[in-house]
Amino acid sequence: MKKHILPVLLCIASVLSGCNTQSAVPPSSQPETETVQTQPSSKSATQNSLQADNPAAAQIIEQNFSDHGITDYESVDLSSMEESAGVSLSDYVCYRFFYPSDGLKIEAYLTAPKDQIRTDQPAPCLIYNHGGNQDYGALSPADTSYYAYQFHTICIATNYRSCGQSEGKDQFGGDDVNDVIHLIDLCEAFAYMDNTQLNMIGMSRGGMMTYETLREDSRIHRAIVVSGVTDCTMTYNDRADMSSLLKELIGGTPEELPEEYEKRSATCFANEIHTPLLIFHTTGDDKVSIEQAKKLTALFDQYGSDYQFISFDSDVHCDLREEDMQTIHDFLTQK
Repeated sequence: MKKHILPVLLCIASVLSGCNTQSAVPPSSQPETETVQTQPSSKSATQNSLQADNPAAAQIIEQNFSDHGITDYESVDLSSMEESAGVSLSDYVCYRFFYPSDGLKIEAYLTAPKDQIRTDQPAPCLIYNHGGNQDYGALSPADTSYYAYQFHTICIATNYRSCGQSEGKDQFGGDDVNDVIHLIDLCEAFAYMDNTQLNMIGMSRGGMMTYETLREDSRIHRAIVVSGVTDCTMTYNDRADMSSLLKELIGGTPEELPEEYEKRSATCFANEIHTPLLIFHTTGDDKVSIEQAKKLTALFDQYGSDYQFISFDSDVHCDLREEDMQTIHDFLTQK
């Protein structure tokens, strides 16, 4: 694994801003992310220059887009991110693209080391499920680039419906889970991805999305959840700042729609999750209580599930230490 040297700026931009599910925080007060310029798929001179040093990776990605009906895409210039991070990203490619999900146009990002884009030797892929709700916590190229760099892997992520430039309405773990499943469909179809090594990482609300996906889809090899929502009713009751938002997005209260809250709560279907899991949760997390993780892992113990649970003292939501990054790397590289 490449050394964990990306600075705090990039870490905050790509991880923590996507983890906070507190809807009351206005976009202007969210951690700033690096502005990254993009070029349209009309193949501008700048885009051609970006891809000239390794045309094979770009050509393979774009050919796979074309083969699977994706025509709305653009390459992303990572040079400004390099300047902020103080690392070289010249050996990486990044794309923003749109794909169909339930008749909606959904925005997504993909970043990869160029040496991982080969059709003769497909590589593992890490699917990142971000936190937040609606447009809060929307993806930027920094998100997929962060994980691609940290773990030297292909990383792909979806802006669930109603987030970023995606169409549709956010249902906070309702039909928007299909946006993740349809992204898995693409990963399985792309010739340069090893469909036996499709992994997933979810932060906060993205943890809930991960658990729901694992219940519905057996194609994920391994999954990591950080500060994940496991009991939607607990979140409703614990977070006065979130209750009105959850009522709006889900369509009612836990008393009015108990089945809707249950289907978003892994504690209600823990016995249906069979993917190996690595779970992180800080002891002082005030956005998603560690009690949610403890409730779920107690059920995993009851069912004999394959999981590892790591907690440590911190009051930071979605906090990860450098040693945790190494643990994630080791977990992902297990066969």
